[in-house]
Amino acid sequence: MSNDVKLNNDKIQKLRAIKCWSQDELASASGVSVRTIQRVEKNGTASLETTKALASVFDVTPNELQTTNKIENVTFSYICKYAWLVAFAFSSVFFGLWIVDILIPTLKGADFNQQYEMHGNFRYLDFGGISFFVGFLFLSLNVSLEYFSRKRLVNNSGNISN
Repeated sequence: MSNDVKLNNDKIQKLRAIKCWSQDELASASGVSVRTIQRVEKNGTASLETTKALASVFDVTPNELQTTNKIENVTFSYICKYAWLVAFAFSSVFFGLWIVDILIPTLKGADFNQQYEMHGNFRYLDFGGISFFVGFLFLSLNVSLEYFSRKRLVNNSGNISN
């Protein structure tokens, strides 16, 4: 078991899907058994020989098929993936507080400026707008990163149209 290599099984499945291959077709192209392909896609472990065979078929280096568990990548990815939700949640809270603390009393006849003074001149709309804008930026970053990672995956697997 010490000769086993930990592979990124999701990446292998995606590369296989990009080529529109079944597990049988991948096994035939790489020269390994179907059972080995099933095990690799399920567990992500393979021998060095299997890793080299799969890398050759997908026209990538064996290192590109291996998993990378760097905490920095996981943390950055997690922040990019979910920070927009947090920012939008904050903007919702600030807008809700503005409605409850400022707008409703003002509509009932209270002085608008006096309502702000009662709450320490805290500008709910300013913070709500800023957090909404930050959420939009994080969402844009998330969509862009997802697009470019998919594009890189397609480019690394070789030009299928050629």
